Amino acid sequence: MRLLGADRVELTSERLKPAAAAPRLTLIDGLRGFAAVAVLFYHYMHFAMIGTDHERYFEYLDYQPARAAFAILYDWGFYAVQLFWMISGFVFAAVYFGREATTREFVVNRFARLYPLHFLTLLVVAVFQFVALSRVGHTLLYDNYDWWHFFLQLFLASDWLVGSGQSFNGPIWSVSVEVVVYALFWAGRGALRTFGAGGLLAVIALCLLGNLWSEISRIPNCAYYFFIGTALFRLHACLDARPPAWRSVTALAFAILGWAALEQGSGAAREIVAIPALSSAALLVLAALEGRAPHGVRRASGWLGDCTYGIYLWHVPMQLALMLVILPDGHPAEFTAQGWFLPVWLLAVLIVARVSFVWFERPMRERLRAWAEPGRG
Repeated sequence: MRLLGADRVELTSERLKPAAAAPRLTLIDGLRGFAAVAVLFYHYMHFAMIGTDHERYFEYLDYQPARAAFAILYDWGFYAVQLFWMISGFVFAAVYFGREATTREFVVNRFARLYPLHFLTLLVVAVFQFVALSRVGHTLLYDNYDWWHFFLQLFLASDWLVGSGQSFNGPIWSVSVEVVVYALFWAGRGALRTFGAGGLLAVIALCLLGNLWSEISRIPNCAYYFFIGTALFRLHACLDARPPAWRSVTALAFAILGWAALEQGSGAAREIVAIPALSSAALLVLAALEGRAPHGVRRASGWLGDCTYGIYLWHVPMQLALMLVILPDGHPAEFTAQGWFLPVWLLAVLIVARVSFVWFERPMRERLRAWAEPGRG
């Protein structure tokens, strides 16, 4: 949701070359950061959700600044989560298919990357919702403000089953299901390497079949996109040894397939074909352009990529804080509908995310990894 939770993306110059010797794919990191910004646009509707029913106003579209220019982000920004999952699958294949790592290293890296900021924002949201109960008589944005849902979020188990209801820091739902897929990937990585493309296709087919039970769990849906990303890395590694025209034709074919599925118009075609195909085209192109992109572009992309997790987990606490300042006397939607507020809001979230990365996420990650080294206490 490096979703979210992924390590820096790395590119191979030879098929499945050890990832530790490969440079960072900053352009794909930048794409992940842009996806997080898309979530900000989609969740702009939160400013029109202040009632006890936690539902957006019927006319909430009227409260979205510059809607004509950003309609695609306001309306379709939630598909950024599927892109997060695909990038994670691509990255995990790049990092772990090319070298050996212990289960201890894998678990420590995942925990150090994901948990500190999750825990901090969970506590912040819990405090803000307590203040909301005192000031306006009900929680804001999400209900289910109880100990059971707190413990579910505490252990990143809040959305393993559908129906438990969103609570506290709602966006963590995508990370909650993704950590289960991480475990599945790690447990089956040997078989995936052994059976290659055929094994990956079989896993993707099983995940797609699992979507028939989407009313029970979102885990199969996450796994579908994640393992498509994993398969895409294998394809990328093969194309890397081919003439550039092969990659161009493959990316174009994915783009045409994705566009055709969008034109078909059904939700199933969009989610099963269009989103994976269009995302695959983008990832293949960005991986190929990494070595040719100007240094400034790569640096900016890496900067934005570093902010991804902070953008994703801090924007809801920031929305709650703003609502608590305006309520109960004002109307948040009327305030945030002003044209100047949108760029200020985006900039504020970026600043908070950057500060979070530099002064909290990165130091905590390094300390936890150092503390967990074999031989330490």
